[in-house]
Amino acid sequence: MRNIAARFFHAVEKHGQLPAMGYSGEDAIVTYHQLGEKVKECALCLSDIEPGEAVGLLSENRPEWGKVYLGILSAGGTVVPFDSLLKKDELKQIFIDSGIKRVFVSHKFIDIAESIVSSIDREVKIYDLTNIPVADTKEFVPRFSENKDETAVIIFTSGTTGKAKQVMLTHNNILSDIDSILICVRFRAGDSFLSVLPLHHTFEATAGFLLAILNGCAIYYVRELNSREIMTGFQRHNISYFIAVPLILEKLYHGILGAVKKAPLTKRLMFTMLNKSTRAIYSLTGKNAGKKLFASLRQKAGLSSLKLIVSGGAPLPIEVAKGFSMLGFTLLEGYGLTETSPVLTVNLPEKIKFGSVGKPLPRVELKIDSIDDSGIGEVLAKGPMVTPGYKNNHEATNALFDNGWMRTGDVGYIDDEGFLFIKGRAKNLIVSAAGKNIYPEEIEAQLLNSDFILEAMVYGHKANNGREEVAALIYPDYELLAAELGKQPGSVSEADCKTVVGKDIQAICSRMADFKRVKHITYTREELAKTSTRKIKRYLY
Repeated sequence: MRNIAARFFHAVEKHGQLPAMGYSGEDAIVTYHQLGEKVKECALCLSDIEPGEAVGLLSENRPEWGKVYLGILSAGGTVVPFDSLLKKDELKQIFIDSGIKRVFVSHKFIDIAESIVSSIDREVKIYDLTNIPVADTKEFVPRFSENKDETAVIIFTSGTTGKAKQVMLTHNNILSDIDSILICVRFRAGDSFLSVLPLHHTFEATAGFLLAILNGCAIYYVRELNSREIMTGFQRHNISYFIAVPLILEKLYHGILGAVKKAPLTKRLMFTMLNKSTRAIYSLTGKNAGKKLFASLRQKAGLSSLKLIVSGGAPLPIEVAKGFSMLGFTLLEGYGLTETSPVLTVNLPEKIKFGSVGKPLPRVELKIDSIDDSGIGEVLAKGPMVTPGYKNNHEATNALFDNGWMRTGDVGYIDDEGFLFIKGRAKNLIVSAAGKNIYPEEIEAQLLNSDFILEAMVYGHKANNGREEVAALIYPDYELLAAELGKQPGSVSEADCKTVVGKDIQAICSRMADFKRVKHITYTREELAKTSTRKIKRYLY
């Protein structure tokens, strides 16, 4: 079955009484059978749409989001999921550019949607996704196409560039990606996912929603994205799989270390001893003793049921990846793009290389183009999960492909064992006066090793002599700085930052090649603006 809706109804038949969706802090659950009925009701209220018609979906994460997504596909439509963190003017532009005539909206966005619709030159029908009319589902007749190359979803992607494009993903694109993942990692019916990433983003929609719901797993959504809500979900529902971006994993990992620091002296000493032993054993033998040595820690934290943590969307600091692994967790880092549905590579449980994003999935081909003197070049990809292109944008589509290979815009290298290492985005590249290539992401990863730096963005700065030099925009941890200096957070000055943070940056840079060292530093008192997947919007700076 090469249609997502068809695959879903097959899952309903197979797993009808198993739990499908719920909230992390609640016991109430929707079964697969109940979800199937809700999806049919949604499809029935779209019985008059044209085949392939684009239908909008604007909502925060909640079970109804998935119900509507599947309902649109079951009616033969195309889903256009909106980023719920966008401002009104940004949403209005998507309403206009997408050409939608209908949109499903949660209560939170009803007023915004009505205001937008009243201001554009087109009638758009608004549906309350929490109040779909009850219907006789015996009247339901699937209207989805059997053409696997029909567009299933259109994703508006601005990412960190500020220029929105409409990525078309077909049913076959998405299902090919899911099926390739299933060859590498097995998921059992009845297992559970904790969902924390925005559903409009392809990473969560494919790996955290469709992968789960097409294979008999349950999904629990957090109502608020905070550590307490996440831990409640883990402990209440015996979560098996957790998909996250690095920022969330960094906070969880440092939360575990913070709890250890508050423990009695004997427990702190025991943790340190076991951690050192685990790392030594791994270094000598490649075997992870943390699974046994830290079993009681994981159990006390309510994380003993966790089979797999998956990180994607941005580079994961090596120390965080190692840290989770040495505590006995199986953490896999992968790589992909919206245009590839999205997963292209992943580290496998039996063979993990820290710092790498893993090997290509089955049916994925990769190659490195325009390799420089250091062996680094642009990553090109090919496979059935690659988008056919951007809607109504032939110029951008033509620029995306090179003789059948998709240009990812990322630069990196593939080692002798076939593992891909990403160095950064090609467009972020800084070229030194001596012609050396400098990758900002590599330097940012080093800067973030400082306890006093919460966020860092490295970029090229034009010096008075016209040469490009390395500069950094730093968002310090003002609370930690205040504690260090015996001040109130609001009274920490730029001079204080230069004294304390600057000392750390100097020490970090001393371990880098001269041409990579940060020459210009700007400190900001505000968190850097980010996309909903927690990537810094570089174009704003």
